[in-house]
Amino acid sequence: MPFYEFMCSVCSHRAEVFVRSVNSTVTAPACSTEGCEGQMRRVVSRFMRHLTEMDQLAEAEAKWGKQIDDVMGPSPDIGRYARRYSELSKDLPPSDIPIHE
Repeated sequence: MPFYEFMCSVCSHRAEVFVRSVNSTVTAPACSTEGCEGQMRRVVSRFMRHLTEMDQLAEAEAKWGKQIDDVMGPSPDIGRYARRYSELSKDLPPSDIPIHE
């Protein structure tokens, strides 16, 4: 089920055409810009790439340098949080509710 993208040769308006099969014939739509007489021609569609957080950070560092580390701040100390949780949970009463895994 492909999408085909078309662009007007006069006003650069873009339009997409959806067809159910690759074997279907695709006809160019008319330009929907008011008063435009341009012909729609098929163009290569743009695509989007989703970046992970690590990719975003790497791109930002490549663009702005190590200033990103200053903005992001220090990474959290997970060990400190775990020790604090253990310390605070010592005084909790035992649970009578069984834990199912």
